[in-house]
Amino acid sequence: MIRIGLVDDDLNHLELIKSFLDQYEKEKEIRFKIEEFHNGLNFVEDYKGDLDVVFLDIEMPHMDGMTAAKRIREIDSSLGIVFVTNMAQYAIHGYEVNAIDFIVKPLSYYVFTEKLEKAIHFSQKNTEKKYVIQTEDLIVRLNYSQILYVEKDKNYLMFHTDEGQYRTRGTMTALEEKLREEGFSKCISGCLVNLRHVTKMIKDTVWLKDMPLPISRQRKKEFKEDFMRYLGGDY
Repeated sequence: MIRIGLVDDDLNHLELIKSFLDQYEKEKEIRFKIEEFHNGLNFVEDYKGDLDVVFLDIEMPHMDGMTAAKRIREIDSSLGIVFVTNMAQYAIHGYEVNAIDFIVKPLSYYVFTEKLEKAIHFSQKNTEKKYVIQTEDLIVRLNYSQILYVEKDKNYLMFHTDEGQYRTRGTMTALEEKLREEGFSKCISGCLVNLRHVTKMIKDTVWLKDMPLPISRQRKKEFKEDFMRYLGGDY
């Protein structure tokens, strides 16, 4: 399923795009999940980091599409952005927010589907499962492969990546249930390790690249079994 956002203050134009998407679904046997926003400000304020592609009108009240895109890019670098505009010269600044492309109104089905397929292709190149982290300041969409390990910090979870650390509220029990099927295993109570980054195990220590983490006596046997299953391709 492709998750698509539509941001436009023109309700008639929104209905036209939705009719195009409905026709495309029937022709290509693909499924879309569509979320509507009626201006750029609502889009920025309500965005949860769960879209693959957004068709973003540039000329809107309260907050124009270009400003909204710049705000979204501060918290999400992987969203596929396609600008929709009455005047093409507005869209030439799309490179500033790494936009996929732009469409000039009035829309035709042929041109729309051409841009849509380009956006879908962009999305499919980023099909690795993602985990959305929401902190007080930002929303981050991490590929599972980007996460090195996660540790409990009182009522928070600390996600460690090569790019930095992200702290968010959550419970280790719920996270462990979700990440276990993605190749993670608990080395000690309150610490989940991404097995794809394990380089070696020596006695009571597991190495993630050049970083050592302890393995508890209680977890050693199960952690080793999880790691062997991962190497065997069972995850």
